Amino acid sequence: MIGRTLGHYQITEKLGEGGMGVVYRAHDEQLDRDVAIKVLPAASFDDPSAKARLLREARTASRLNHPHICTIHEVGEHDGQAFIAMELVEGRRLSSLLERGALPVDEVQRYGIQLADALAHAHGRSIIHRDLKSANVIITPEGRAKVLDFGLAKHQSAADLSKTVTQGMDTLTAPGMVVGTLA
Repeated sequence: MIGRTLGHYQITEKLGEGGMGVVYRAHDEQLDRDVAIKVLPAASFDDPSAKARLLREARTASRLNHPHICTIHEVGEHDGQAFIAMELVEGRRLSSLLERGALPVDEVQRYGIQLADALAHAHGRSIIHRDLKSANVIITPEGRAKVLDFGLAKHQSAADLSKTVTQGMDTLTAPGMVVGTLA
């Protein structure tokens, strides 16, 4: 992927990979800025349900506008490759900071308040993250926590809640299927 162009995004570097996608640094040639681009893993490239999950992630996360949640810029498809363009969050994963050992109490408090505020914002819009873990949180050089990866998030409106009680709903998650990271 490095060196490829998706729409007006020039892929420059691989940032990470998970079960739901691969994330790259890319340069937005229209706005002259760096962004993060999430694409489906090669094994899921032609899987319609994987594309549907990626689109659902983008739609769900794009409903959120909060200083402690990664901003979605665009969802698109180029030459059959579905992608999400989002804010590039510089910093270190909270999980890597925890590898050194326990954080000082004031940092735990500061990050905890920021994460609780981000989740309250999401929950206030009926969005449940479902995979919040230290690997999905970046701490910026300025000390701000940013929640990433809404790939397993679920939007549950009041109408959806009443519908599940009365008739059930079709979802992309199979009944009885566990989502998220077990630990």
